[in-house]
Amino acid sequence: MKNIASFALLIGLTSFTHAGTSTDHLSIYKTQAEELMTMIESKKIDGIESKADALVETSKPIVAMAKSVLPQCNEYFDALIEAAEIIPTLALDAIETDYHADGKLPPLKDGSCYHVKDLLVHAATVQAMARIGITTDKGWHNAEHEIEEVIEHFDIVKASLTK
Repeated sequence: MKNIASFALLIGLTSFTHAGTSTDHLSIYKTQAEELMTMIESKKIDGIESKADALVETSKPIVAMAKSVLPQCNEYFDALIEAAEIIPTLALDAIETDYHADGKLPPLKDGSCYHVKDLLVHAATVQAMARIGITTDKGWHNAEHEIEEVIEHFDIVKASLTK
């Protein structure tokens, strides 16, 4: 059922892009990232996994939007979208080597691809962290850092998609 909902969200939001409202899902993503950061800063685990999952889901149509702006990244983005459901289920070490460091993704042809990828991968990392359990100050700090990265990459992606 989740895959059907994800597909519907992806198709629905992608069609909005063609209607000229691509900034809507960018705005939604930014708001969700900020809300997730606030939750992490409060160090209350309840709701973090589902909020991170929502951020992953919102990143998918942004990746789809980026395909038209960065066609040289299409193979890379397709592999990323295909892995989106798997990434949060992995161990953190596997996420690092396979998706942060691109071990399971096609060769990177353009640095801009990397920024778009990180919108999804950093959110999925927080989702995995919450699934595993964030119980130490270091864990909370790492989760905050993941969302700081999301926000930094977001600003770069937004600039490239709204030129």
